Amino acid sequence: SLRLKYLGRTPGKKSKTGKEVINRMKAEGKIRSSFKGPEFQASDGEWYPLSEADMAHEPMDAVKYWNTTGRKHGAKSKQVRKWMLDSNNYTLDHYSLNRSAGAKLKERYEPPLG
Repeated sequence: SLRLKYLGRTPGKKSKTGKEVINRMKAEGKIRSSFKGPEFQASDGEWYPLSEADMAHEPMDAVKYWNTTGRKHGAKSKQVRKWMLDSNNYTLDHYSLNRSAGAKLKERYEPPLG
């Protein structure tokens, strides 16, 4: 995919970035313990098992970042990877909500300029 080619992999929940997102969301009251295990509050306001969470870009979607800023630096450049690994650019969302939101975006990845 162009996403992978230009931006590289999204960090997982068990990565340093993922752990930072989880800790931030715990502090915000968006992750809780239940008898079934840890749960997180998704963008629809419902609670889901942490195992069903995607690392979702927020406040700016990956394609918007790439088209406005990242493409100037080039595919998988140091600046692009830094953005991709910054926990401030992520939240957890339910995989079905995250993937349908991405599919609804009208933007497409523009070719790199750098």
